[in-house]
Formats: sequence, structure tokens, C-alpha cells
Amino acid sequence: MFKSKSSSGYQKIELISVGSVIDLEILMAANSKRVKTEFIGYLEGQYIILNYPKQKQLGAAAEHVKEGATVIVRAVADHSDGQIIAFKTDIKAVAYTPTKLIFLYPPQQVQSQCLRHHVRIPTLIPATLMTQRSSCEGVIKDLSRTGLLFSMPESVVDLPVHDKSCHIVVADRNKQQISLSGEVCSTTHQDDTTLIGIRLIADEGKVDDILQQCLIDLSALHAT
Repeated sequence: MFKSKSSSGYQKIELISVGSVIDLEILMAANSKRVKTEFIGYLEGQYIILNYPKQKQLGAAAEHVKEGATVIVRAVADHSDGQIIAFKTDIKAVAYTPTKLIFLYPPQQVQSQCLRHHVRIPTLIPATLMTQRSSCEGVIKDLSRTGLLFSMPESVVDLPVHDKSCHIVVADRNKQQISLSGEVCSTTHQDDTTLIGIRLIADEGKVDDILQQCLIDLSALHAT
């Protein structure tokens, strides 16, 4: 069982926001099953808590979600340089009341890898975040050719955690709309603001157009 921790590992786990969608891989004898669920929280040195995945996602793997089973957790670390963190551990317990939760032993090691291969440029660009079920006004706080950080008031947030696909719509100088396709990777709550990390999908040319509209030197995108 993985029952010990490292301080550096917990510093990385602290970067996972409560409510963030994580990737849970359940290891079985012949194969594995990967599902999406939510990070609920942790008690340092004791356990990490995850929401129990939906039965439809688990399928036959549900019988392996039990005490002693080995799992791998992957998550995007918020308030960082775009890291994805991962660790392997065992299930400590499964709670069934008042709601179904998974308790994990603290991991012995936490691995991390930087996802951002492009420089993020600070911006204050008014924009609209659109999903299949909601539309919210806000501001693009930073932008690169591969991703952006969208900020909106906490009071207007209506973004289901499983609504991954989205569009960011920005108006240029001529009032023409530029739409960026993306995927929600993380959601963080800070005071009265919600910050949403979005990975852009094949829209590098449109990003350049937006930055040029803001009179930003595009050579900064090539900085190392």
C-alpha cells in the first residue's frame, strides 16, 4: 500500500482545485479503465478524496473500484505553468453514504510535466465563453497559440463540469466576430471570480489576428 508522502508531492497536489475534473485510471489484471471524475479534496498525510465515477462510465470496471485496488490519477495543476500532474496509489476505502466517494492513500511520488510549449501573453480582452448549454461574458486574462485563461464573475457561472467543448468569441476592431474552438481543462474559483483554463484547437491563425488587434508584438510568442 502507498501510505507515505513527500512534501514536494503534496505541494503539487495542492495545485488541484476542488471540483476539478481529473482522469482516473483503474488498473486491472489484464487491462485498465480510464474515466473522468472530480477532485473533492485531501487531508495531508491521511487520504485524497475523489467523487465516485458514474456507473455508465465504469461499466464492468466498477467491481474493481474497491479497497486495495491500484489507480493512477492525472490532473491539470491550477495556478502553475500549465503542468499536468500524475501519481499512482491504492484505494484506501470507498464510502457509500451519504454519497459515494473514493478515498486514496497519499502517493509516494508525484510526477509532473509542463504542457505549455508557447508563451502566454497577459491580456484584458472582452470575450464570450459559449458551451452547448450556457453563454457567459468575461475577459481573456492571458493568451497563447495553444490556450488561454478566461475570467468571469462567480455570480454568472453556469458551466457544467462535463461541458468540455466550448467556443470563445471576440469582436475585432470592425465589430466582426472571431470564434476560437477549445476545450475546458480546468476551473478555479478565486474570491468573486472564476478562472477557466481552455486548450485551443487548431486556431493559431485566429489567435494571431486577435493579438494583432490588441497591438501585441507577435515575436513575443516565439520567446523561450
